[in-house]
Parts: sequence; structure tokens; C-alpha cells
Amino acid sequence: MAEKPVINKEYFEKAKQHLLTKEQRQKAEDEAKLLGTAMQQLLPEIFEDRRAVPNCFLRGALFGMVRKGRRALVESQPIFTMSQYKVSFSGSEMDQNDLELWDTFMYLAKNRNVESELRITLYDLCQQMRLSPTKTAYEALIARTKRLKFGVVAIKTGTKEFGGSLINNYYIDSAGDGKLVVEYNKKLTPLFSEEDYTLISADIRHLLGDNQLARWLYNFYESHNKPIPFAINFLQKLCRSETEPKDFKRKLKNALELVKKAHFAVNSKSKWGYEITEKEFLLIYPTGKTKKQLELFNKF
Repeated sequence: MAEKPVINKEYFEKAKQHLLTKEQRQKAEDEAKLLGTAMQQLLPEIFEDRRAVPNCFLRGALFGMVRKGRRALVESQPIFTMSQYKVSFSGSEMDQNDLELWDTFMYLAKNRNVESELRITLYDLCQQMRLSPTKTAYEALIARTKRLKFGVVAIKTGTKEFGGSLINNYYIDSAGDGKLVVEYNKKLTPLFSEEDYTLISADIRHLLGDNQLARWLYNFYESHNKPIPFAINFLQKLCRSETEPKDFKRKLKNALELVKKAHFAVNSKSKWGYEITEKEFLLIYPTGKTKKQLELFNKF
């Protein structure tokens, strides 16, 4: 009878520890490389009129509806989002204005070859965001910058997981035209990898004005090449709207009309359209109705 092999537990424990140490060392090296790379090199191509935004920011309620005067302060709150993402948030609820400021910071990092910090006057920032350089606008930009810093996001998408603030630090001197220094969070940039991001038209967004729902809808559907039908009550949860369902449907129609007109204003050949079915599903036609889409959407 063959003897049972002797298992050297000490050897295996040392081997296991060696592998862990190797993984930890590699992780530390990767992090050092990331932090040592200029911010502008970590970002995809971003243009003045086409802003790059990770899809996990566009397909849920992280930057959803916030009623005026009712911005809630939450802690580790799960964010309703599409199933391929898992998101939670702590801080003051963020909206489309906060997202616009964040993606403007990303654009400026690329446009101005930023290493780690963006230095800009509030006047210049207003110009970049097509805002009148008023005291009210300055105060709004400062408030949004603070939300981006003090809000903590946890995002899991595929094999990647991110936890932290959307910017690392900021410095503000509000005297005169105002001076703003923003330190970027480079650990956020892997969210742009594998092309899991969308180029948003700054022109269309600008034409949508202050209508938060219209801006959310534009961003959401722009992130889908072939949007499938979604139930209206699902979309209401996804954008974090607290209005009554009947009122939401009315606002939804108004917002969709704005998006349609904005598409046409930017591109006169646009055939972007929508339809709300009797079963309360929203159908979007990015390039106009096609026979294939009509057959696919027939059951809705």
C-alpha cells in the first residue's frame, strides 16, 4: 500500500504569503504608476463640444433629480441604477449641474495638459460652462465643487471597483474674479477604460437649459446605441424623481420634446424621436423609426 504524501503546511503557508506579497507589490507599483502619470494622459479624447462621461454616471440616479430646497444628506445610500453597475453614495445628493461641472473639469484637464491640479478663475470657469459671470454663478460653482469633494461614491462595474470622492481637494479664493484650484482624483480614471463611457454633446445639453429631467434623459439615452423599451415607472426610479406618477408622465413628455428639438437644432437632419405606448413604455428612436425596431417594439 502506497504511503500518503506528507503535506508540508509550513511550505504552503510561505508560498501563499509570497503570492500575496507579490500581488500587493504589483498593486502598489500600479498605483504609483497611476499617480505619477499626468491627469490628461489618463483620460480618453475629450472635446469642447463632446464631453466624455463614464456610463455608470449616466445610467442611474447618482446625478438624478433634486428638488429645489430639498437636497438630502445621505450616508452609504444604495443608488438605483442599471444592473451592470452597483453604486452607493454618501454626501449631499448630486444633480445634472454637478455632473456638468465634473465633466468640465475632465475636459479642462485634457485641454490644458494638466498634471494633477487645475488652476482657473471662477470667471474663466463660467465662460467654459456658458454661464454669466455673476456672484450667484460663482456661489453655485463653489457649492457644486464642495459636493464633488465631500461626496463619497462607491462604484462596482465588472471587475473594477472605485471608492472615493470625485475630486481630491480644492482651494478657493473668492476675492475679485475668484480663484479655484482643483486636485484631481486619478484613481477614478479606470472608469473610462474599456470604452465604457459616452461622448455627450455640450451643445445639446446647453439647449436643454435648466430642465434636469431633459438633461438626464438625453445623457441616459445617448449612452445606449440601441435603446430598448423601458417602463415609465422604471425610468422614474432611475432618475430619482419624487413627483407623482401622473405628473411625472407629463414632465417626461415635455422633457422629451425639449430633447427632440435640441437634437434638431444641432443637426437639422436629425430624426431622433420617441413614443409612449399604451402599456406605459417609452420607446426611443435615435435615427428615426425603422422596420426592425417596430417589429421588436411591437409587444410593448
